[in-house]
Amino acid sequence: MIGRAKIALIIFLGLIISCTDDNGEPNDMDNANEFNAKLLKQTSAPGIGQSNYFYNDRDELILITKTSSETSRDSTYLEYDDGILSKVLQRIYYPINGIVNIETIFTRFNATNASGTYKVFEDDGAILQDLTFEYTFSDNLIKSSTFFELDGSKTLEKIYVHDENGNLTNWDQLWYRTNGSVQTERRYTFTEWDTSGLATKRLFYWTYNLNIFQNIYFSKNNCLNLINGDETLNYSFEYDSDGNVTKYNSIEAGRSMTLEYYE
Repeated sequence: MIGRAKIALIIFLGLIISCTDDNGEPNDMDNANEFNAKLLKQTSAPGIGQSNYFYNDRDELILITKTSSETSRDSTYLEYDDGILSKVLQRIYYPINGIVNIETIFTRFNATNASGTYKVFEDDGAILQDLTFEYTFSDNLIKSSTFFELDGSKTLEKIYVHDENGNLTNWDQLWYRTNGSVQTERRYTFTEWDTSGLATKRLFYWTYNLNIFQNIYFSKNNCLNLINGDETLNYSFEYDSDGNVTKYNSIEAGRSMTLEYYE
């Protein structure tokens, strides 16, 4: 059960670290009139699966469905309180282990901070993981995300560093031992960015996204490379005439994610 809890935590952090669309504000605010951000309708990628996005009449994201023959079938439900995200429930189906539920309740959500509770449980009520969390934001950019045990000790922390233009330059991840010391530390560096279209809410091709957060991004401009130690991974983007990302290419992996939008 502990192993399943760790898997669920990683999957959810991939979602949230997850409100209207996959794009948003123009990279260059002086050229704002050149772009037209649309609501994301679908993403698809060979070997990863397909995700569909649904909205209410206020253009708030309320449902994400994901299908993948290789790993799982997911449904993510979002609830709002007076236009503010209040709850996210993700139901993940594993072909072997069945359904795991991930419930995130936001007790505070404003322009600079979001915090609340995070619980992983089975349909019979068995709790696999029970944590609290806090996100910090600045200028529509995510700055940090931290997860805590119920006793207040940190279990995972992610720190995002940006340059003066809002471009993501570093992403540090720290995993903590129960005594509070750092068990594992990882740093990713970014040195090139694409300024030709709207910023996507995705990072590392498909692994991490901020789809559930409205108007919150990893970077003002899309990251074209990722440096992890001695390894450098490169990415490229294709855009429609309105500046929305239509294809996210992972060059070394030879894979692409296609993005479609509501007209």
